[in-house]
Amino acid sequence: MSVALYGTKVGMTRVFDGDVAVPVTVIEVLSNDIIEVKAAAKDGQTAVKVAVGRKRNKTSKPLAGEYKKADVAPRLFLREIPVPAGVKQEDVKLGTKLQVTLLDATKLVSITGQTKGRGFTGVMKRHNFSGHKMTHGSMSHRGPGSIGCRMDPGRVFKNMRMAGHYGDEQVTIRNLKIVNIDAESNLLVIKGAIPGPNGGLVAIKQG
Repeated sequence: MSVALYGTKVGMTRVFDGDVAVPVTVIEVLSNDIIEVKAAAKDGQTAVKVAVGRKRNKTSKPLAGEYKKADVAPRLFLREIPVPAGVKQEDVKLGTKLQVTLLDATKLVSITGQTKGRGFTGVMKRHNFSGHKMTHGSMSHRGPGSIGCRMDPGRVFKNMRMAGHYGDEQVTIRNLKIVNIDAESNLLVIKGAIPGPNGGLVAIKQG
């Protein structure tokens, strides 16, 4: 069974392995508090709903009732995860706090996040096109070029790489190495970069 937790991207820095500088990303993994337990007989699956992210001051009355029932402070996000490996079934109850210590520092993890939105961009930025000649007389420097023939097939093929909305999509990076787990500060240090802006919510999966 796998482990799934949610955290917030703090930012990037570097650590030294001898004389070698290793780029790392720091993730703040505050406790994932269980506010609902789902059973296969009733809900069709075995999972838990967790409150993640920083605390929030205002919430709707229905959500406030859910938090109050579990005796959990209102948080910014609600997410559903499978029951993590290493958690006993009798410990899966309302108010249980899932900590970053559930992760195994010797195993690789996958990180899922929402990339930064970059708005409407051209083909050179969006698809890394090389562009046209930068010489005098050229009427197109950063354009896409031909996108098809009007005679045959007489249309533009689907999935043609063109200008458009760039970014703001869910991206998963797999097989990332854990450099350090700081249980006291609720910090997870991952080697390399992960998607999303600083302060963005990311999903951490292992196993």
